[in-house]
Amino acid sequence: MSLVLATAMTPAVCASPRLFPPRETVPALLAAPREAVTKSQLVYANPNPAAYGPGPAGEVAVSVTAAVVRLGGDLLNPLVIGLEGATFARFSFAVVTRELVNTDWVFGVPVVWWHNGHWLRFRYYHTSSHLGDEYQQRFGTEALNFSRDGIDLTAYLRPSTGWLERWGAGVYVGTLWSLNSHPEEKVVRRVRAGLEIDPYGGERWKPYGAVDVELEEGSRRGARVTGQLGIWLPQVEGRPLRLAVELLQGPSAMGQFSTKSTRRMAVGLLWNP
Repeated sequence: MSLVLATAMTPAVCASPRLFPPRETVPALLAAPREAVTKSQLVYANPNPAAYGPGPAGEVAVSVTAAVVRLGGDLLNPLVIGLEGATFARFSFAVVTRELVNTDWVFGVPVVWWHNGHWLRFRYYHTSSHLGDEYQQRFGTEALNFSRDGIDLTAYLRPSTGWLERWGAGVYVGTLWSLNSHPEEKVVRRVRAGLEIDPYGGERWKPYGAVDVELEEGSRRGARVTGQLGIWLPQVEGRPLRLAVELLQGPSAMGQFSTKSTRRMAVGLLWNP
């Protein structure tokens, strides 16, 4: 049972601090490109931000998220500190050797406050990006010193009126203040907003959809828009597994290519361990 459904069905009980509370107390956004998720996707990009040109690629991500301590609140409206990390890699299928194009690393320390199914996340967030060695050797490209290091604040609300409630909608807005940014060498701000539709509350073999819009200060390529449509599959080790089709339009989510536009379609499995 999800934390949201449990909140609606069970009275509040005061809670003392606890180590390693339930994993679901540290949430993740469904369609945001660099949320901690484990995934395997077949990708087609046109235009392709990499020098191979339009064509297929593979994307793999490995992640881990842990709810470390519940500090207070009641059992259903807790204040939780967690840890999360992920690695995102793209491999080109344009050559037989399946060369590594880009790797992004993400590390976060989220502090999440829940209230009646809504949540507010204050998070230390770091990401860095690294160009693949094979890619550099083939094209003679110099790697970009790309990183973001700062504070992320995201508010997630579940409307309780009209069709939004009937369709299990969640809406969110957020901002990232990257106090240590490269190559800009200055504070960089990023804003995002999104909508998630999950009328069946994660029930297996049922559909869901999500849209995420992200705009970074100084971007010459406009906003990045990511849409995801999928179905929930049977859980793996008690954690949600989903099959989804994803479309991304705008600046590439790969840090080394973030100054270039892309249109990317992907299909694959996503899991939140």
